[in-house]
Amino acid sequence: MSGLSRRDFVKTSAALSAGLFVAPQLVSAKSANDKLAVVVVGAGGRGSSHVGGYLADDRTDIVAIVDADEKNGQSKCDTVEKKQGQRPKFYTDMRQAFDDKSIDIVSTATPNHWHALCGVWAMQAGKDAYVEKPVCQTIQEGRALISASRKYDKMCQVGTQCRSSKAVQDAVAFIEAGGIGECNFARALCYKRRSSIGALGDYE
Repeated sequence: MSGLSRRDFVKTSAALSAGLFVAPQLVSAKSANDKLAVVVVGAGGRGSSHVGGYLADDRTDIVAIVDADEKNGQSKCDTVEKKQGQRPKFYTDMRQAFDDKSIDIVSTATPNHWHALCGVWAMQAGKDAYVEKPVCQTIQEGRALISASRKYDKMCQVGTQCRSSKAVQDAVAFIEAGGIGECNFARALCYKRRSSIGALGDYE
């Protein structure tokens, strides 16, 4: 168990939004031994933001990277090694990383369909979990995360930063106070076209 409380860290942990990681206002660990050991699962776009955020936070050490694409994962290991001075372990199977009892936090930035399972497995393994949005794809998956958090007494934080954003909270308060007059209807659309994951294979 590290000197810095995992629970305190995860409670106030950083916002990962639009590629930006903002460190929380928390007293830094006093020594390297107090640092929280983090594994980042998923080393793509969002995973890169996770890596950058933890590297900028002197309370954490990235001790492992997990990615199905070894080339991509090893590249992130290079980034971490240059900054931390020590190369993190690399895994293609997240379960192998979860077996490492020295790891405190699992930071999940996998494709969406892995989010809930990664969080549940992490808490079952005794880790606190940060899970990217969407936290789940079904109501049952969401309930499984809640159940795991309660059963194993572990923290599970979800990356829904807009709900915690002061700017958004101020805007909501402004509207509720009648700032734009009576609002009867609103329509919103968010469509983000994404390219394919990974490199093209050479198939017979």
